Amino acid sequence: MSMSFEAHQLTVPCIKWLGLLPSDIKRLNIRKDVLIPFTKQDQNKLASLQKRPYIACQPVWKKELEIMAASKMKAEIQVLTSLSSDYLSRVYLPNKLQFCGWI
Repeated sequence: MSMSFEAHQLTVPCIKWLGLLPSDIKRLNIRKDVLIPFTKQDQNKLASLQKRPYIACQPVWKKELEIMAASKMKAEIQVLTSLSSDYLSRVYLPNKLQFCGWI
């Protein structure tokens, strides 16, 4: 944001959100005890993201951020080891890549 005057040199023409989505946490029934509670800084960052104009044009992103805001929890991708030690490499990522599970 502080480099916005250089925006033409810093733009990314296409970006994908690949990895653990807030909706995945619920869909995969990730236990709450392995999730990370939001800090005040997390809440501020999320609120800032939600106010950015390009989020309004991305309804799927917007929905994921709303899910995160409602749960006030976050997770690192390593949380998938709570399902099984090889779930990330054997199931999650192959399915995400095969079925275009990114947004």
